[in-house]
Amino acid sequence: MQHTNAAKSKKILFTAALNSIVVVLELVYGTLSRSLALITDALHNLSDVLALFIALIALYYAAKAAHAQMTFGYIRAEMMAAFINSLFLTLTMLIVLYEAFMRLLNPLQMEVYSVMVVAAIALVVNGVSAYVLRDYHELHHHHAHEEHEHHEHDHHHEDLNLKAAYLHMLGDAAISLGVILGALATLYFDTPYIDPLLTFAFGLYILKSSFGVLRESFLSLMDANPEDVTHYTALLLSFDEVRGVHDVHLTLPSSKEKYFSAHIVFDADLPLSRIEQTIEAIRQKLHHLHAVTHTLLQPESTKYLEHEGYCTPH
Repeated sequence: MQHTNAAKSKKILFTAALNSIVVVLELVYGTLSRSLALITDALHNLSDVLALFIALIALYYAAKAAHAQMTFGYIRAEMMAAFINSLFLTLTMLIVLYEAFMRLLNPLQMEVYSVMVVAAIALVVNGVSAYVLRDYHELHHHHAHEEHEHHEHDHHHEDLNLKAAYLHMLGDAAISLGVILGALATLYFDTPYIDPLLTFAFGLYILKSSFGVLRESFLSLMDANPEDVTHYTALLLSFDEVRGVHDVHLTLPSSKEKYFSAHIVFDADLPLSRIEQTIEAIRQKLHHLHAVTHTLLQPESTKYLEHEGYCTPH
């Protein structure tokens, strides 16, 4: 576990250092050359740097063991980090879109050659960063010794934090390429409108992506239901021993965990050994069919079907 976390930390720090250099270059030359597209990319890269450092902090806390005060550990550190990062990025892009609109109303000619040089450097750095983070699969193989047993669930071993960082870097590389193309178009067509128009395109694309992460992380923090629980209820009711199901709860505290709980009604005369076998069979089926990582099932007798007051729903 410690070795895996150290490998992740090194990759994150290396990528953050590279992108910090790009942020400074793009902000300085974007301001001097009056390129709003370059400033937009700089702010986007800055949010990525902050995201990487917050992910690093979240990685540290997520690895900490549970204790008496934090009985679930710090499992929500990942979603909290995602929420903070995406909220910051969303607000930043709204400001950038406003500036792009104002630039369309009051166009300024930018220094094309400086923009192309800095954007080319950003393209190389973002490409290298994406290459460094590309192995997000093997980085999260915490349980390699269980690989054969859980072979059919390899997708559980993806580190979605690093995968998201990889996709961000790949997207940044594409945006840097767009800045270069915009500068070339400005040079050959001699128009000041291409830069703010590209800014609009980049800003809307980034805003859409960040809002998706913001929504997903917010819903996770609020314990919102990510899926239709009727499928889970139907699965439980498919067992002959089960007479009823209620108080069904489903939540995703992190990208790698899915918690499920429910109250299951059995016949009062059903042997305890049979109940235990059924619960274990349900647990296994939930894991294999729905990738549930933590299951809590409360067995009850048929009196709970007749008297709702025995169990207070929550």
